[in-house]
Amino acid sequence: MPSRSPVRILLPAAQALVEGSWLAVLYAALQAAAGDVAHLGPIELGALALAGLAWGRRRRWRSPTAEALGLPLLALAAGLFGWLLDPGVRVSLIDGDVVPAFGLHVPGWLTAAMAFWRGETHRVRADDAVTQEWLTRWAVPALAVPWLIGYASASGRLEGDFAAAAFVSTIVFSGAAFTALGLARLEAARLAIGSDWRDNRSWLSMIVGLALVLTAVSVPTAALLRIPAGGLLATLLGPLQTLLLLIITLTAPIFLLAAVVADWLAGLLPEGFHLGRLSFPTLDLSGQAPGSDLPAIILSVLVAGIFASELLLFVVLLWMRYTNRRRREGPDPEFEERSIVIPTPASGERIPSPLARSRRPVDADNPTGAYLAALDALAADGRWPRRQHETPAAHVGRVRAEGLTTASFGRLTAAYQLARYSPRPLPDHERRRARARLQALRGWLQRG
Repeated sequence: MPSRSPVRILLPAAQALVEGSWLAVLYAALQAAAGDVAHLGPIELGALALAGLAWGRRRRWRSPTAEALGLPLLALAAGLFGWLLDPGVRVSLIDGDVVPAFGLHVPGWLTAAMAFWRGETHRVRADDAVTQEWLTRWAVPALAVPWLIGYASASGRLEGDFAAAAFVSTIVFSGAAFTALGLARLEAARLAIGSDWRDNRSWLSMIVGLALVLTAVSVPTAALLRIPAGGLLATLLGPLQTLLLLIITLTAPIFLLAAVVADWLAGLLPEGFHLGRLSFPTLDLSGQAPGSDLPAIILSVLVAGIFASELLLFVVLLWMRYTNRRRREGPDPEFEERSIVIPTPASGERIPSPLARSRRPVDADNPTGAYLAALDALAADGRWPRRQHETPAAHVGRVRAEGLTTASFGRLTAAYQLARYSPRPLPDHERRRARARLQALRGWLQRG
């Protein structure tokens, strides 16, 4: 059975990544206009868009109340998540400055909520191909607008940070957009003509080839635009920072409980006993020693990581093609051949014949009834019965070549075709000739 993972997993993920990466470019431009760096990337916004897509395609909670309240509340929660990814917001909340914190990271709140809403617009699976074609046609040239806003608003180090964030998001958008467009068109063709593409692994070759092309284009383009390697690495490590924040948030109750237990046990420990202090590793790459080789090392690590991931995808492709070929060549253990065997009657036993089907009486006064009666007459004669899946025109041509020389059957067939398929009704004099033509055919068969 063909795998449904490209349709159920890969296509929605690519669609969500398209929405998230485009919004990531817009978010980086708004942050540059506000004088701040980007804290959200295509992965974070794509995950929020995927959550909105899952909400739009849900099978439960379809009540009018859920439809009216679900989207605004979930979009507000998504915006709150994007707002909290700014370290300044978290510091303000920890210090108790709640009201001033609401004025921070407004673009993050807006773009995160918009990502959830854009994912919810993909609720209809049948419109995937049309939606992706529209996005590819209009969203690609529209990327120039946030790029112009970012370069016009930023300067110095902030300009390099914006260029790194926008460049990574643009590359992700390009790959995800064309991948989603190709998969959506394949799925639309499967639903329209029934050609199942999921068993053919050529779509994996398309994705790997697209990744190779983007790699070959992105590395020299980044060097041509003079995008700092430190900014690229910080952008790529952004999802890791978000993941660490989520892990710390989810495990905060455990650490609080451990702190309470440690404080309770502090009085039981011997005097002078103390534990070493632990510190979390930092991912801040802003500090660079003068004259260091850190930019070259970072760029080398980036290129090596990209090629290593593509090599892994190529190995996975070869393995899937190998397993698919073995499955096709080998016997299917779940296949079971069955047949219907009619038992041989015993000596002297008689198998009852099936009852003949009763047919409606044929009205020979109209062309359709006369034609059907003519077919019954030819079948009873046995020489020129109509074969299965044979059109009326092909039947007439065959019986003429085999010796049915009377013209009455050909005229009955022509009248039947005009009465059945022509938009205009037959004249009355043609309808009245149907019975005479049927009688002429029967007389010819009896004389023959």
